[in-house]
Amino acid sequence: MMDFEKAAMNAVKSEFPNTSINGCFFHLSQCIWRHLQEAGLQKNYIQDSEFALHIRMLPALAFVPQNKVIKDYEKLLDSEYFSENEELLMPIIDYFEGTWIGRLHRRGQRRDPIIPISVWNCYDLVAADLPRTNNSVEGWHNCFSSTLNSSKHPSIWRFIHALQKEESINTLKIQQYVAGQEPPSKKIYKNKSENLKKICADYNNRATMDYLRGVAYNFQLQI
Repeated sequence: MMDFEKAAMNAVKSEFPNTSINGCFFHLSQCIWRHLQEAGLQKNYIQDSEFALHIRMLPALAFVPQNKVIKDYEKLLDSEYFSENEELLMPIIDYFEGTWIGRLHRRGQRRDPIIPISVWNCYDLVAADLPRTNNSVEGWHNCFSSTLNSSKHPSIWRFIHALQKEESINTLKIQQYVAGQEPPSKKIYKNKSENLKKICADYNNRATMDYLRGVAYNFQLQI
């Protein structure tokens, strides 16, 4: 699980060719939000709930089965809202298509996107109850940094003490796991994860727009 830095992904593939790379959904959402800002559309997103919902239906494609992503993306573009607001949405559509989907060329086929669909797709991760973001890693990093008292250049003794403290915490967590105690999870995140899993399991029974709308209700872009 990593962000979408092309150089970093290429380095991982070079050193670990059999590794399967999954991109962080949180970073996908961040990328879209940054391009909304660059296009001057952040006010539309904040003030217009219908606009915001349909924008989120683009990253919601991450929760579509990988082999159906392009088909459902094309259905999304043909939908009433996207057709009626084509000029307004064009900057973000142009970015999303070039980066995440792949542009059409003259023969009606699509070029490879900058980021392969296999990297940013989350459908199988949801089914397997695997993380969709690396937020837990970043959270640990922030917590460990605070243990070092935010010192940019901690002494070796402070660093060793921080490692010992971290070891004690994780030893306790292992003992709790062995005893059958599940790690605490914020209710709101747990509920949304359960909702997403139910929606993904129902993919074949839902119309494309209803499915994407259902997914889009369960997350927000990072503002």
